[in-house]
Amino acid sequence: MRPLLAAALALLATACDRPALEARPALWRVQDADTTIWLLGTVHVLPPNVRWETPAIDAAIDGADMLVTEIPAQPPEQAAAAFAAATRADGLPPVADRVPPGQRDHLAQAAHAAGISTETLDGMKSWAAAATLSGGESRAMGATIDNGVEAVVALRFASAGKPRRALETQAGQLAMFDALPEAAQRVLLLRAVERSDGYRRTLAAWRSGDTARIAATFEPGFRGAPALENTLVIDRNRRWSGWIARRMNAPGKVLIAVGAGHLAGDRSVVAMLQAQGLTVERVQ
Repeated sequence: MRPLLAAALALLATACDRPALEARPALWRVQDADTTIWLLGTVHVLPPNVRWETPAIDAAIDGADMLVTEIPAQPPEQAAAAFAAATRADGLPPVADRVPPGQRDHLAQAAHAAGISTETLDGMKSWAAAATLSGGESRAMGATIDNGVEAVVALRFASAGKPRRALETQAGQLAMFDALPEAAQRVLLLRAVERSDGYRRTLAAWRSGDTARIAATFEPGFRGAPALENTLVIDRNRRWSGWIARRMNAPGKVLIAVGAGHLAGDRSVVAMLQAQGLTVERVQ
């Protein structure tokens, strides 16, 4: 019993060591006589000490009849298996050969921080190696998908018996990355190696709710790589804004929760809706 109690006290002490981080994520509303759609910018994985459920967000969650996220809910094991199956290929060059010589030490450091060997990365496609390295920083900060905005909101909707829909599928997202030209994939990989504090900056920008700051956080990742920005951001924003505009023709109240980067900047979902003549009101 004593070892169990000691472990529990140690866990409690660790949790208490982390002060609460207040957040006021950006929230918008598109509304007409019989339809309301809220747009909530999210971070998919979060540390447990982030407090983001403000009164405005609570009102949107409670007021909506349906939740729409980027992809549907699925068991973590199933999602991990699908990712693993899509990420590997035979005959790939070593991952170190896929970054400039001057970045190879940084690659080794990033791999160490992510808790993975460069030998394991050798068997991964470049986009998958980038995704794996990018997750190292967030994991070190204690961020998990269960604490992420979508997971928390989805639990509240499920508890209230309200449905969840999705704009995309996991298979579609994986295919999108897989279809990127190798040169674009290597840009992703290089950015993951160069920007070891990318998650920390993203989290700080999202917490502030400052859309200019959010956009500025994401823009360097696409600099000089239009294929990346077009495929991963602009084309998707165009599809999503079209879906929202069509959904405004049917009555109801919907909360759409998607990555914050898709709702910030002059080619965001918000900007595209405004270009279509819809009034998008900033709620928070």
